[in-house]
Amino acid sequence: MNINNLQDRLQILLLGKVISKDTFYLTLRAFQRLLKELRMKHLEQAEMLFTHLPSALERIKEGEELDLPVVEAMDDVKNSPYYLLAKQQVSLLEEEWGGTLPQQEKDFLYIHFINVISLNKGGNKA
Repeated sequence: MNINNLQDRLQILLLGKVISKDTFYLTLRAFQRLLKELRMKHLEQAEMLFTHLPSALERIKEGEELDLPVVEAMDDVKNSPYYLLAKQQVSLLEEEWGGTLPQQEKDFLYIHFINVISLNKGGNKA
């Protein structure tokens, strides 16, 4: 997935009024930050993360809650060598969002970020 692929996906959601402009741009910037952090031009298998992220932001705006991830999954996440990098990406997202994301959303985002980072770390450099 590259920035153009993501923009196309988000544009469809924006035109369908599924996401807001704020969510559109926040998701794009999160993608660009991760590309820069990993020194990549595109990310392999990033679709789940960047589908979950705009959905999560819209859910939060609507006050919807999400079930907690399985405890064992969170144990694996916290033991990942990429946990701190995933946590940093979520913290930057929160900073730009202007508030704290619910813990269950952060946990799911950690899982997704770790998956994408581990698949792309050391891949094709920009």
